[in-house]
This record gives sequence, C-alpha cells and structure tokens, in this order.
Amino acid sequence: MKQYNSIITSLICMMLISACSGFLEEKSQDEVLVRTVQDYDELLLGYMHNSNGYLMLYALDDDIGINEAKLGTGTTENGVILDYSGCLTWQPNMWEQENKIDDGYQYTYDNIKGLNAVLDGIDEVHGSQQEKELIKAGALGMRGFCYYMLVNLFGEPYNYNKKALGVPLKLTAGLTENGIPRNTVEEGYTQILKDLNTSATLFEKYPKETANYKLNVTVVNILLSRVYLHMEQWEDVIRTANKAIETAKGLTDYTQISADAKYYLPSYDLSEVEWVYAKNAIVRPLGPSADLLSKYKEGDRRLDLWFSANRADVTKKIPETPTTDPTSTIRISEAYLNRAEAYAQSQGYAKEALADLNQLRRYRIVGYQDVTITDSKTLLEEIRLERRLELCYEGHRWFDLRRYGMPSISHDYKTRIVDPWITYTLQEKDPLYTLPIPEKMISNNTRLEQNASAYEPERTGVLKNQ
Repeated sequence: MKQYNSIITSLICMMLISACSGFLEEKSQDEVLVRTVQDYDELLLGYMHNSNGYLMLYALDDDIGINEAKLGTGTTENGVILDYSGCLTWQPNMWEQENKIDDGYQYTYDNIKGLNAVLDGIDEVHGSQQEKELIKAGALGMRGFCYYMLVNLFGEPYNYNKKALGVPLKLTAGLTENGIPRNTVEEGYTQILKDLNTSATLFEKYPKETANYKLNVTVVNILLSRVYLHMEQWEDVIRTANKAIETAKGLTDYTQISADAKYYLPSYDLSEVEWVYAKNAIVRPLGPSADLLSKYKEGDRRLDLWFSANRADVTKKIPETPTTDPTSTIRISEAYLNRAEAYAQSQGYAKEALADLNQLRRYRIVGYQDVTITDSKTLLEEIRLERRLELCYEGHRWFDLRRYGMPSISHDYKTRIVDPWITYTLQEKDPLYTLPIPEKMISNNTRLEQNASAYEPERTGVLKNQ
C-alpha cells in the first residue's frame, strides 16, 4: 500500500495546486493536472482501503473481553487496555483521553473528500466511458459505505429515531466556509441509498471483477441489503440480497478447511470473500468474551479457525507475526444472514428463513443436521445468534445491538492482574449507544452540534459480583 499512498498524496497535491489559479504559469498548471482515468483509478484505490479498520468497534460491543492471563504480574497498568479504556467503559470523553484509538470521524471524512474529488473530476478526463463509469461506481459505492459508518457511529439508530441528527453530508470536494450543519439520520440514509443504488446500476453494465480493495456489484448489493435491514424494509433486503447471492461464487465449506490452514479468511481464494477493505487486529490482552464463546455448538469449525487453541485470542487464522493482522472483508455469508432475517420478519416466509439458516450452518458445523423451528420468535433469535457467531469482529455487532433496541451489556474491566474486576454496564437505550463527536471536530466546524452522549456523567463501575 505504500506505493498507492505515495501516488495518492501526489495526485491530491496536483489537484489542489491546479485549483489555485492566478499565480502559477500556464505551463506549470498543465503539468500538474490529473488527466487520465488511470490517474483517478490510482487515486480511488487509496480510498478503498481503511488502514485503521474502525478499531473502536471491537471495544464497544459484548463480544470482547479482557484476558486476565495476558495482563502481566507487575504493577504497571497494561498499555493496550488504557488505550481502549474510554470505549471499553463507554465514557462520554472517550476520544479526549490519551489513547491510540482513532475515532473514525476525521479519517472517514478525509476519505469522503477524496472520493468527492474523484466524482467531481472523472467525467472531464481522458478515457473510455466504461473506465469512467466503473471508477464512478467504485467511488459512489465507497462513499455510501463511508456515510453508513458515520451515521451509525454518530447518529441514533434509524429504527429508533430517524429524525434525529445524523452527520453532515458533504457531496463535493470544494471547501465550505463556516462549516456544515448535521443532516438528519433519515437524510443520511437517503443519500447512502442513492449512492449505493447508482453504484450498483453502473456496475451491472459491465463484467464483474474481484480485486483487492475494489468494490464490485456483489459487494454493493450486500451493502444495500445491510442498509435496508437497518431501515426494516424487508422486501428490499430480500431483493438486494438475492442479487448479491446470484452474482457470488457461493459459501465456503469451512468443514473442509484444515485447522492448520493459514490466511483462510482474508484470501480471495475463498469463494465467499467479495471485498478486502481493511487491516485490523484484536490485540492482546483483548480477546473473545466468555458469553460469545459459549454460543458456538460442538463441531463448529469457526472455533478452530477464528480463535487460538486455548480460545483466549481472536486469530482469524493469521500467523502470529508482527506484520500480519486479521483483515476485514465483506463476505457473501452476510447476504444469507440479511435475507434470512428479512424472511423471518416477513409474513409467510418462515420456510425460506429456516432454509438460509440451515444452509449456512451446514457449511460451518461438522455433522450438522438440519433443524425445524416452528416458532417465529425462536427462529428470529436463532438467525440473529448465527449472525453474531458468523460476523464477529467484522464490524457488525455494535450496529446490530443498536438496531435490536440497544440492550444492556457489560464489560469486566481491569488494567493489572492484581486489581479486582470492575464491571461497567451500558444500560438499555443508553445515550452512549450514539457516540460523542470528537471535540476537535466541533472546534473545526462551528455549525456542528454535539451529541447528548458527550454531556453524560463519567461512567463508574462496581466490583464484580457485588
């Protein structure tokens, strides 16, 4: 990625310089213009890759825990836990603490700025119509994904209060004086759907390609089914998930993968991997929660492939070296889960929902026998459980908890092995389910209104089992 970052920096500088007319000679301006679709393709590629992977998500939900054995026996507090402390304990000042966890806000808007620059200029450069439209499709799809992340981090859940403030919608690359006010959650979703649907329409015109950090029509339809799921538009979930499944290679049979396999999840060699978009790591002493591990059934190969032998670490089957981290992907398994949940929420589709659930489990659990579930509530619960098991640590669980009604969850917290466990609880419908906007962003944008969660009192825990 270093070569891409260098190219991207140069191209952005060129674009900015070319825009500052008046003092540069005409010859100099001609030399720095971004002229071809290849230039824009290189620029776009950099915004398809998210190097931080929204690490805060892995400290917020109920799938994470602290491995006491990895804290050490000394008196020094564990630095990793301190870095994640604001998120692990759901503090209203989580971004203002001295930590290494990116809030995701500025990073995502920086990406949006670059994507807007691509969209503003792509029609004016040399290249074929197909080349231009594929670049436009990728930029629109990625912008839709970026706004999906922002509105679900810093806005209230759509199915809870879609009229609440979401995030500012910036749709051009030009500078705006005096800042930009926040749009509503509903307006954000409208724009997300517009971007993703336009992207899908453009992608559908040309043969599908699958490549590192680049979207394709299957990815965009998976994202569309995800967005519609949040909106509880079940027919649209089913429709877009069907489109994704029709253009995918199909599920990977995990029961046929050796427990010694390496790089199994982030590889395009797996039929179900459609988009690799980020590198991120669940770093020690953070690891899977006991509650999550208890939900896997006997014979479930995900236990062997996704966790260390002692179940203390999230590995996603990556060799333990300093230079390799688990990689974030979008996989066709999500489309099956989105569709199954939509079927379960729709009248008369229980049979189809159960079929999706059984199919996914057959590819995950050795010796699995299809089950029959007649109770609609139980069926929905089983589908949501399977979603938790399948998509853990891939950026879904926190958002799912929000749309499930924001239930109460807890973390046991300590920074040294000698310390007692302190239990912190995020209450049902807690304001911290909508994250505070970083204060530095409030300072930079005078029209940006802060979330109520930023004004909550400091969260305190209680001694475990007290």
